[in-house]
Order: sequence, then C-alpha cells, then structure tokens
Amino acid sequence: MKFVRALLFHSIFILVVMTTVMDSTIGQSSAPDHIVLTWKEDPMNSQSVSWRTEKKIEQPLAQIMEASAAPYGEEKAKYVEAYVQQIKLERGKEYFYYSATFKGLLPGKKYCYRVGGSEGEWSPWTHFQVATEDSDTFSFIYLGDVQNDILSWGARSIRAAYAHEPGADFTLFAGDCVNDAHRDGQWMEWFDALGYVTGSTPIIPVTGNHEYDDELNPKSEDVLSVFWPLQFELPLNGPKGLEESAFFMDYKSMRLVVLNSTMALRSAQELEKQTRWLEATLSGNSKKWTVVTFHHALFSARDGNHGDYPKLRDAWLPVLEKHKVDLVLMGHDHVYGRSSRQMRTIEVPEGDAGPVYVVSVAGPKMYGIRPSKRWMERAAVNTQMYQTITIEGDHLKFRAYTVLDELYDSFDLKKQKGKYNKFVENISSENSPENVFPHGGYTRKPE
Repeated sequence: MKFVRALLFHSIFILVVMTTVMDSTIGQSSAPDHIVLTWKEDPMNSQSVSWRTEKKIEQPLAQIMEASAAPYGEEKAKYVEAYVQQIKLERGKEYFYYSATFKGLLPGKKYCYRVGGSEGEWSPWTHFQVATEDSDTFSFIYLGDVQNDILSWGARSIRAAYAHEPGADFTLFAGDCVNDAHRDGQWMEWFDALGYVTGSTPIIPVTGNHEYDDELNPKSEDVLSVFWPLQFELPLNGPKGLEESAFFMDYKSMRLVVLNSTMALRSAQELEKQTRWLEATLSGNSKKWTVVTFHHALFSARDGNHGDYPKLRDAWLPVLEKHKVDLVLMGHDHVYGRSSRQMRTIEVPEGDAGPVYVVSVAGPKMYGIRPSKRWMERAAVNTQMYQTITIEGDHLKFRAYTVLDELYDSFDLKKQKGKYNKFVENISSENSPENVFPHGGYTRKPE
C-alpha cells in the first residue's frame, strides 16, 4: 500500500512538473503567422514577404518555385534566407518577425512559395503572380479607414472587395488600418479580417494618424507603430527619415506615390521636405498614369471639429495640379467624397478633369458632411465602401461600391493627347440619390 501511495505521489509530481514546463511554453509556436506580401523593390521582377512566429526560428527561410498543377516537387524550390527582428511587448510577450525578397522573377509567371525554417513549421504553399510587362491592363482595390471594430465590422468591407475583385493586382489601404498603433490585438484583427489573401495579393499600406501613437514615448510625441517596419517591407526611395512610409513605385503604366501626411503636418520642415520630394518624383515621372495617395484629406466638409489642413493643401495642391496627377486617394474624414473640380492653379476645360480627389471609408466609424462646406460632386455618409480602379491602356475606370456590392459611384478618365483627361461621370447626385443618415440629413444630428 505504501508503494502504491508512493507511486501515485511520484506520478502526480511528474504530472505537475510536466504541466509547469508545458505552461511555460504555451503560445510559443513556430508556425508562421501574419504572412503578408509587399514590394520593397521593383514589382515587375520581385516580391517581398514578411511573417512572424512566437518562437524564434534560428534559420528562417522562404522557398519559391514556378507554380505547377502537379503537387510536390519541393526539391526544385529555391531557398531564400530571411532576416529576423524581435519585438517585446507588455507582460513578457514577444514575437519574431522575418522578411525575405524574391528577386529575378519572370514577368507574367505564377509562383508557388512558402515560409518557415529548417527547424520550424512551414506555411502552406501559396501562389502569387508577377505582372506582365507587355500588357498595360491591371486593377487594384482602394480602401479607406478600417480603424475600429476591425474584425466585427471592418472585415465585411475588406472581404466584399476581394470577393468582387479577386484578380486585383494589389490592395491600397489609405491609412488608419487600426485605431491604436502599438496594440498587437488590433493588428491581429486586421490580419484576421484579411485572412489568407495577404499571402497571395500584395498590400500597399499608407500611414494614417492612428498608425502613430504617443503610448511608447515618454515625451508624448507620436511615434510610428512598432509593428509597421516589422510587418511591411516597403521601398526605401522616399525622403530621408521617412523610408517605408513615403515612397513611390512604378507598376506597369502607373507611378504610385505614397506620402506621409501625418509627419507633413507635424512641422513646416517636415512638410517642406515631402513637398520637395514630391516635386522631384513627379518631375521625373514618365508613366502614363499617376496616382498619389496619403491619409489626411486635402478638402474637408466635416460636420465636427476633425480638422481642416490648409497648410497641407497649399503645399501639395499646386504640385499635384502642375504635374497633371490623375487620381488622389485619401482617407481620414470617414465619409465618401469625390470631385474633379477642385483646381486652384490651373484652368481645365468643361468636360475634362485635372486631378480627381477621392475620400472613402471602409470601417464602421462614421462622420458627417456640413452642407455649407461640401466640396464633393458625389458624396455618402453612414456607408461602408470599397473601390476598384482598373486601367486599360488610355482608359481608367473608377468604381465605388457599398458593402452590399451596390454600385454607388462610377466615373471614367480617358487620356487625350496634349490635353487634360476626358472625364465621364456615370453616376451623379443628380441622377442617383445619395446615402444620408437615418434622419435624412448629411450631418450626424439634425441641424
């Protein structure tokens, strides 16, 4: 009997020790998570990928090979070494982030890749396709602020967009992906909302004011999210000190320019630095189409005290107009608005368009429009939206949809040699009712 009790005690002791050891390693997974495709180098022949694990992988690797309908064949895959960065969060939580760039890719080819490491778990094999150089047809998705209740409400805009445009070449987020820059839980929601598509469709993220936070800075000056440079591999061709938050990339017949309006609003020096860089970047542009994106809207009809930014407008508007930028995509105001008649420094003939300015919102946080400040030709409040932009040679098609896949706004831009773009408005406030708040007005409360 004493032997049985001793054996029982010994077994319980072993169980307790094992449980303690197991508890100390709970959550330390080596499985790749938050896999996301971005571009750090030329989108026409390279592809960057980032991911993270909870347990450090000593030899992080990515594998790539041309995609085939036949399974297996891993022995043909090329290995690419990844570099690792560590982040420590509150309560001892830590993650290890990895990034790798596939280079020398062939235009038009579909590739199969996975990420992981020699001693860790591998991700599933996933496909992506490199753009074809001999075709100037492509499309991309544009989403405004997601920011709040990302998984419960923001996800439906994101998923509706991908369901509608599954063949999009990339997705542009115009800032405020999350509400609190340094909160891991909110970035987890963002990745969950996007699901597997971040691993197959590249992302181009724009920094918004909510990608900055003073939470980690004792001097109470907002700093860029600690997760931003870890989870996004982006170009380094921007102004000094703003690499990976202000940059440009050429994709087929389009030059896409990304600005950091949060930093531009911080001081006159920061604004001047980006303005000079924008001027130089547009001056050296030989692409047929030019799209510029940043977070803070140049024009605001907000019904509350959210902010109008005359210094930003005065600095950037003349540059955008001078260089005949085709499309300016923004967020921040949590409404939908579009106008092609906001020129200040140029005269554009009737029926043509200078830059077309668009503000949109994908998440559930909604503001209103004060009618006396309205700048839009087409507007919506209290409406979650997504947009698709398709370029076919000399023709750009812009389509804005509600999360119910209702076509809400539609216009075309057509290149005219030696002239401004021809503007074709397919839906306007005159021929289609605009979405308003339940009480029938544009403001959140009746005036």
